[in-house]
Amino acid sequence: MEETFADQLHREAASVKATSCSPVAGTTVWSCPSNIALTKYWGKKPVQLPKNPSLSMTLKESVTRTRLNFIFDPGQILPDLLFRFDGEENPPFRDRILAFIKSLTPYIPLLDYTRLQIESENTFPHSSGIASSASAFGALALCLVEMEAQIMGYSDPAQFSKKASFIARLGSGSACRSLFPGYALWGASPQWKGSSDEFAIQVTDYHDTFKQVMDTILIVESGQKRVSSTTGHKLMNSNPYSDLRFSQARNNLALLRTILQKGDWKAFVELIEEEALSLHAMMMTSRPGYLLMKQGTIDIIHKVRKIRHETGIHMGFTLDAGANVHLLYPSAEAEQVDDIVVSDLMPLCENGNMIRDRTGEGPEKK
Repeated sequence: MEETFADQLHREAASVKATSCSPVAGTTVWSCPSNIALTKYWGKKPVQLPKNPSLSMTLKESVTRTRLNFIFDPGQILPDLLFRFDGEENPPFRDRILAFIKSLTPYIPLLDYTRLQIESENTFPHSSGIASSASAFGALALCLVEMEAQIMGYSDPAQFSKKASFIARLGSGSACRSLFPGYALWGASPQWKGSSDEFAIQVTDYHDTFKQVMDTILIVESGQKRVSSTTGHKLMNSNPYSDLRFSQARNNLALLRTILQKGDWKAFVELIEEEALSLHAMMMTSRPGYLLMKQGTIDIIHKVRKIRHETGIHMGFTLDAGANVHLLYPSAEAEQVDDIVVSDLMPLCENGNMIRDRTGEGPEKK
């Protein structure tokens, strides 16, 4: 049987003798963006593997910045965690982060001898359907992999992003896609060599028109969504339409590759809107069914389609697992769309709130 990447990391970790390393104290800081899936992943299998591949666009302005201070001492067992979000201790977030870190010891055994202090902050609302867990776990994974390199005194640049993507995936599936500039693919797909369920890869074969895509995120609801993504994924196990959805997603991914290569904005808009509505259809047809879209979401969708029909402007919507709307459009039409956003769409947002974002260049080491 072919060795998986997890097997490789297990094997490498088994060769690490923590007691032979010298005590080290250090700091690492990373900024990691969120991403918006164009073809959606909804439904997974153990451990945190997707039931269908997904392709996303990395954002620029919607980011999590994480500072990790660590003390490593192989002479005593020090596992401990202090976690602050936006400057304040957050017990629910800490519990999730602590469980995540404990799960990583098979891959980063040095964690058994490391005390951690984590400071994290977002530039956008968390837990509201803008993939805050993707940017958060992406930033944390980068910090942890760099911490390991500092303690060991060496790193493998060729493996750094791959391992960080693997680690991020264990915290939040979509987080593995946030570690790459432009576009990223997570999930094994015959269309892309080197693609894997275990980590994401960068996608580079696309037309110039998609190099800089604008994303205005229309905030319909900034509060925490009623049903978590974790619960939503679990409900796909009993959804009567799940197999059809997985097949649709795989077919749409193949179509999207051709669309991106040709630079076909009309087909792009049609596909991302179908994917967005299919994602939310799976929520509504779960058992029990639930609805994360709000009246403002629906009003924006109708307005976008009406304006597009009347003007011919290339703009389309997509949704994550929440009520907020991502409006995607070419940078060449940004001025026209910005006028439409201000006059027609901003009034439908919560307190007129929105985030002006665009295709990003990936994480940054601070």
